[in-house]
Amino acid sequence: MFTKLIITATVVLLANTCNRPATTTENEKTEATAAAPQTPAQDKPDPWAFISKKRWNLIQLNGATLTDANIWLEFDTAQHRFAGNGGCNRLGGNYVADSAQIEFQQVISTRMACIDQAANERESAFLRLLDSHTYTFDIADQTLNLYDSGKVVLMFGMQDRPAATK
Repeated sequence: MFTKLIITATVVLLANTCNRPATTTENEKTEATAAAPQTPAQDKPDPWAFISKKRWNLIQLNGATLTDANIWLEFDTAQHRFAGNGGCNRLGGNYVADSAQIEFQQVISTRMACIDQAANERESAFLRLLDSHTYTFDIADQTLNLYDSGKVVLMFGMQDRPAATK
């Protein structure tokens, strides 16, 4: 009689277990999430692979359109450095970037005076905008646009890099 009772209880217990939805503990959920395949970063193209292949000529500074300013930047993604020209002086520094933001760091430049006062003021404004600032950015219509609080502050036109700087 005792054996029949044990068998009946086991069958009832197993039947109830089979009809219940599976539950997972928090640890099991965490382990499953960690083991789940993540969407690879390469699914979204890296804008810096493209940006680093070009020279970016400044065509707009704080809303003012520039022509023949000879202000440009080039980016080295391997070293996280940038180099360029401010119109009168060479410049460079470090940057930290992801797919949506760039932060310029440790901006340096040579210190030759510009012959033209307007060029001097333009270069000073450009350097101030670069020095220790973080911007959101996008690439649209062959321009690299840097935004501060949703407003374009620097717009660069795309150009192939000269052979010597590739």
